[in-house]
Amino acid sequence: MKKILLLLPLLAVLGLCTPASAQVVVGNHEYDIDYLTPKTYEIGGITFQGAENYDTRMILLIAGLQVGDQIRVPGDKLATAVDRLWKQGLFEDVQIYVTRIQGDKIFFEIELRSRPKLSMFKLSGVKSSDEKKLREEMKIASGDVVTENLLTTSRNKIRAYYLEKGYTNVSVTATTEPDTIVDKGKENRVNVIFDIKPGKRVKIDSIVFEGNHDISSNKLMQLMKNTHDVNYFKKFYFWTSGFWKTSKYQEAKYREDLESIITYYNENGFRDARIVWDTVYLVSREADKDNAGQDRLMVRIKIYEGHKFVFRNITFSGNTIYPSDLLSKHLRIAKGDPYNRTLLETNLKYNPSGTDISSMYMDNGYLFFNATPVEVGVENDSIDIEIRIVEGKQARIRNVIVEGNTLTNDRVIMRELHTRPGDLFNRAAIMRSHRELATLGYFKQETIVPDVKPNPKDGTVDVVYKVEEGNTSQIQLSGGYGSGMLIGQVSLTLNNFSTRNVFNKKAWQPLPTGDGQKLSISAVTNGTYYYSFSGSFTEPWLGGRRPQSLSISAYHHYMSTGYFYQKTDSRYGSMSITGAGISLTRRLKWPDDYFILSHALTYKFYNLNNYSIFNTSFTNGISNDLSYGITLSRNSLDSPIYARSGSEVSVSGYATPPYSAMNGKDYSEVTEQDRYRWTEYYKLNLRGSWMLNLVGDVVLNAKVRFGWMGYYNKNIGLSPFGRYHVGGDGLQAYAYDGREIIPLRGYDNSALSPKEGASIFDRYTIEVRQPIIESSNATIWVLGFLEGGNSWYSVKDFQPFSMYNSAGLGVRVYMPMLGLFGVDWGYGFDGGAIGGSHFHFSIGQSLD
Repeated sequence: MKKILLLLPLLAVLGLCTPASAQVVVGNHEYDIDYLTPKTYEIGGITFQGAENYDTRMILLIAGLQVGDQIRVPGDKLATAVDRLWKQGLFEDVQIYVTRIQGDKIFFEIELRSRPKLSMFKLSGVKSSDEKKLREEMKIASGDVVTENLLTTSRNKIRAYYLEKGYTNVSVTATTEPDTIVDKGKENRVNVIFDIKPGKRVKIDSIVFEGNHDISSNKLMQLMKNTHDVNYFKKFYFWTSGFWKTSKYQEAKYREDLESIITYYNENGFRDARIVWDTVYLVSREADKDNAGQDRLMVRIKIYEGHKFVFRNITFSGNTIYPSDLLSKHLRIAKGDPYNRTLLETNLKYNPSGTDISSMYMDNGYLFFNATPVEVGVENDSIDIEIRIVEGKQARIRNVIVEGNTLTNDRVIMRELHTRPGDLFNRAAIMRSHRELATLGYFKQETIVPDVKPNPKDGTVDVVYKVEEGNTSQIQLSGGYGSGMLIGQVSLTLNNFSTRNVFNKKAWQPLPTGDGQKLSISAVTNGTYYYSFSGSFTEPWLGGRRPQSLSISAYHHYMSTGYFYQKTDSRYGSMSITGAGISLTRRLKWPDDYFILSHALTYKFYNLNNYSIFNTSFTNGISNDLSYGITLSRNSLDSPIYARSGSEVSVSGYATPPYSAMNGKDYSEVTEQDRYRWTEYYKLNLRGSWMLNLVGDVVLNAKVRFGWMGYYNKNIGLSPFGRYHVGGDGLQAYAYDGREIIPLRGYDNSALSPKEGASIFDRYTIEVRQPIIESSNATIWVLGFLEGGNSWYSVKDFQPFSMYNSAGLGVRVYMPMLGLFGVDWGYGFDGGAIGGSHFHFSIGQSLD
């Protein structure tokens, strides 16, 4: 049977150079087609050839053809159908034929020739290590349709991979060959071979600047953080920011470096500076021992510096709320300062410290505030700026909305927010609310997003806090080695617990959560002669109306000399400590609401059985320790995990009643049991931690700790319990004599204190931190530290700057399910054998 191929472009041409009508033959019938007067037909049927592996309904949907549709012949609908099918990239050829015409109905056949599919692909000329990475980058697999776009994209990805590694002469070709070994139903398959010739790695021989007069070439080269020549490290010290960079050429990073150069010029008054032209080309080098005859790149950069401008007069217009002199103070730009548009915009509209002019207005409700700096005069090297201000009206918060909390109750979130309906809009309050939500630890920090939605018509604003529930439960399985024993620990911490839903079966998913309460259970043992059990519970908003928390805790420790099977042996000894505590913590409003005041009442019961404490004669008997503690602290850290700014400072005092001053006993003559039946002491502990964001994400953390323990009665002396022990990793959780562990890296555990313990200590730390990964699944950072500290038995011996010093490196890993853990290497410079090289493991804040 004959068929008519309908190609609209051809018919259009024929219509211009042939008669206006013609007879065509379909089967044994002849039909008249008038090209100047198209006729409308109804599609009576559509058949297919070559569509065995496709859904014909989907093909018709893509083509825009359906049985029963009206179609003009000749017309553009068939050409459009061919074009649509062609653009899918699945076919090598698409044809539409007329098979017959019956009255006012027309019948078509769509003939398709499919593109081949990929059977396998091979990378030729590459190393096995590169092949693995390339396959991950290319992301193509068996069964993909082999199109020209697929081949081009794959070649480009291969080229980009090698260009990133410095192979600027890489060439990639792709060839296809039929796959002759195929299973039934998998015909029309091809293999693709990518032939890769990386060539030699090309380094940058030199970078030459032209046109720079005010900024030296050495300075410009230092600004290029990612693009260095082979002589870079001969010119600059090894601690420059590019020390770990090689002299390879990467186009994208090279462009970033050029932008950095212009930014530096602009920030130093050269507002018209620009790159006139730049070129990168190969230069041949003679063979020598240094470069082995390899070609190298020459980079030439032509700079136009222009004039250096300074600020002259800066005036304000449109301001009625704040006087111009106050705005000038917040702008912090003086007459004669280098013209710096970036600094002007930053101090005007958004300074991370919150000291910009925009913050002044927005913290006072002026959400619709706007300020536009305009250059109103340029004379020689001086520029006059007029800052035109539109203050607008004060906006009040209409609605405060929380979205995304599927487990945490709304009231738990709302009570932490510093924005309330009816309040004036305050950007600082929104940022503080963001911090409080992050500090809760219930949500993924990266997903906490405050969204401000202004309503200009009525002068109100809606504030939406978008959150995503995180994993608030932590299970820790950990081990550590200290004082000659291996310690194992298992703990369960529920940070968003709900006691009121304990008996609600529907709330166990898998545990009742959502009310912000904290429940912690822990067990520690060395499996032989030490074990400990502890538990605590915290209600963060006691009564539900005020930010005051109630915490209760209890624990039991047991320690023996290890002769379990010979308790009648004279060497056998044991000691147990059973304790409980209750504390009430309240958030203050003065001096500011970062302050917290805490009161605590604790009781400890010591039971000694042939167990020596600090070489005293008190080896058998009991001792009671009832103490009251008060702590004033301030925490303004911007993040509970990886903080970049803020500080955390606390002052704590603990004291027992002065029993010896009340009972009238002469303690110079009493037995050891009577002397320590009710232990007495007072303690003062100070600790501080300050964060400073140096550059980018690099943070400097300075820390200090100090502790002093005193006594009331010289005939009793220092309590045998609760003394300080300095040195090591802080993982000596088996506080078998109630001691306080003060870690100091680079030394053995407790090595920096007298054997009987210390009554006073100090410790100073400087850390530099750099994050590696920050995501909802894990936060990882590396650190370097300098540390020093010491301890003394008596306050009379205290020498605050006589320290044991150390330095080292470390890494920290935070995972929501496991908490914070890490490992540090420290080198102790003092103390001989107790110093030297040491590895320290940390769990939670054990090294802080």
